[in-house]
Amino acid sequence: MIKLPPGNYCSYLRKSRADLEAEASGEEDTYKRHDRILLDLAKRYGVVIKETYREKPISGERISERPEMIRILEDVEEEKWDGVFTVEVERLARGDTMDQGLVAQAFKYSQTLIVTPMRIFDPNDPNDEEYFEFNLFMSRREFKTINRRLQGGRISAVEEGRYIGSVAPYGYIKYKLPVGKGFSLRPHPEQAPIVQLIFSLYTDPDPEKRMGTTSIAEYLNDELKVPTARDARWIEATLNDILRNPTYLGNVRWGSRPLVKKKNTKSRPRRSRKDSNEHKGLHVPLIDVETFELAWKIRESNSNSKGPKAQISNPLAGLVRCGMCGGPILYRPYGGKNPDALICTKKGCPNVSSYLYLVEERLVQSLGIWLDGLKSQLNTRQETQSNRQEDTKINALLSVQRELKKQLEEVKKQQNNIYDLLEQQVYTIEMFKERAKVIAERYEEVKKAFDETEAELAGLRRRVEAQYETIPKLEKCIDGYRMAKTPAEKNALLEQVIESVIYTKKVGGRWSGAIDQFDLKIIPRISPQKTP
Repeated sequence: MIKLPPGNYCSYLRKSRADLEAEASGEEDTYKRHDRILLDLAKRYGVVIKETYREKPISGERISERPEMIRILEDVEEEKWDGVFTVEVERLARGDTMDQGLVAQAFKYSQTLIVTPMRIFDPNDPNDEEYFEFNLFMSRREFKTINRRLQGGRISAVEEGRYIGSVAPYGYIKYKLPVGKGFSLRPHPEQAPIVQLIFSLYTDPDPEKRMGTTSIAEYLNDELKVPTARDARWIEATLNDILRNPTYLGNVRWGSRPLVKKKNTKSRPRRSRKDSNEHKGLHVPLIDVETFELAWKIRESNSNSKGPKAQISNPLAGLVRCGMCGGPILYRPYGGKNPDALICTKKGCPNVSSYLYLVEERLVQSLGIWLDGLKSQLNTRQETQSNRQEDTKINALLSVQRELKKQLEEVKKQQNNIYDLLEQQVYTIEMFKERAKVIAERYEEVKKAFDETEAELAGLRRRVEAQYETIPKLEKCIDGYRMAKTPAEKNALLEQVIESVIYTKKVGGRWSGAIDQFDLKIIPRISPQKTP
């Protein structure tokens, strides 16, 4: 039997669609079976698998969607492993040509072996490299063939009126067709009347009595106290999805929101009804054609057409948050009748609005106080109690860090010892895996404490440095703000020094004389020693 060279080896496990279907039919868990196969294989080759990368059972075509694959590639590139065990080379990459190239290059340049039950791949061997790339190519081709067959099956199912969604829409129950393959829908005894009520309120024959989605949501939440299918509160987006869904008309559809892939992102833009694959379904409609078409027309007439990209009209845009509900504080122009204001638009939030110019004045004044405080601290030569406490804390953290570093080295020695005990057959595989898990948890615990200590030390050191960096930025912001001509210029200056501003006002002040009685809490973009 061929022996692998001594070194560090790991394994990579990933479930395929076929594996998930087999498990659903009652077969053994795929990861247990593959783990056993690879451990036996490692034993025959005379090596020990020190770590297993176990991908969650998700459908990830790209490497970017598979977190364990990303982690193992990073470790391979850092030459952490001499070889990677996997049941099939196809498990490593089934994405596009770019992903396959990333996998091939990572293993080739790090000279990492790929060990499977069928063959050992040495990426630097021309024959193995060619065979490896051919396997990846065939895997990608098989994947695309399977995907086309699945898509074709879905389209055929829709054309036959079967429901192919994974979850039934609100108002219906999904059930297995008694004859043949596929599923259909039947009305939900409690939810179906709610769907009909939603359409009735939205399309009332009297336009004056019609309710919009906001009013309907409030009515369902506060008056009827009816939850959504997920036992949550109704919102406008949920109601809009119901009002545009042709399933309630008795139809089924596919391709209404196709997956659009770009270099680093994915999106699902909504298609128009005429461009999606929509057919008459086998289920009973909840809404008649006239009501559905009327709801569609009302929605279209109420929708806002997209205009040109807006100019920033609020100098505090994106910076101010509500101190009571945590939501954004928005700009409210009044067109000359009253000064423009800042207001929290969340329903029921008691935070009182204020005029924009008052908030601006207070904010610039607070920045000036912050600047004066920083300058005063740097000009003070005497050693303060605060500085002494800070130095003591730094020394204590350094001592803790040294002790944690020693503990990390001891845990690493323990890890090496258990591999020796396994090779000497003092430990069985089960005992080894149990002990390895305990040591790994201990290592992660100590490593986490070490990282937290290091981060706290870095934060303390950055505070003094931040004072020197923040002073010129604050001076530039304050001077530039007074001279800026547009809200966009002011906003850009504030974003250089401010992460956010928390606004709180508990009492209205227009008639009580407390017009400027509000609180601002500035969250700096660079954390100084003291905040205003």
